[in-house]
Amino acid sequence: ENGWMFPRRWMLPSLKSEFKDMNLFQSKDSEVIRVKEDDKKMEVSLDTSQYRPDELSVSVSAGVVTVEGKHEEKAEDGSKMVSRQFVRKYTLPRGSKPEDVNSNLSSDGVLVITANKSDQTKAITVKINQN
Repeated sequence: ENGWMFPRRWMLPSLKSEFKDMNLFQSKDSEVIRVKEDDKKMEVSLDTSQYRPDELSVSVSAGVVTVEGKHEEKAEDGSKMVSRQFVRKYTLPRGSKPEDVNSNLSSDGVLVITANKSDQTKAITVKINQN
């Protein structure tokens, strides 16, 4: 009562119950099936069954593997009906080279990207030269 004004409960807007469960940032990543990494390789499996092979691309640049898919279907009159796309980026594991990255697309639309790791802990014998 010292002149401070506190908001009353009726002054604060409340969210309706149907909006309380809606969280846009907790949606499941629909393309990613599995990401697996062990001592020998990193393997990423993506569900790309919604895309044709020519709508997919995999590239490696600056130590990052980029997987992209873009699909558009148009109606006969030329208006756009369906458009979907995705971009996923994965950092190459330590010891992997861009030329060690492979991708395979199965007939059921599963794209598997594999980055082999080179064995940097392997000991090598160095020849001693004598003069």
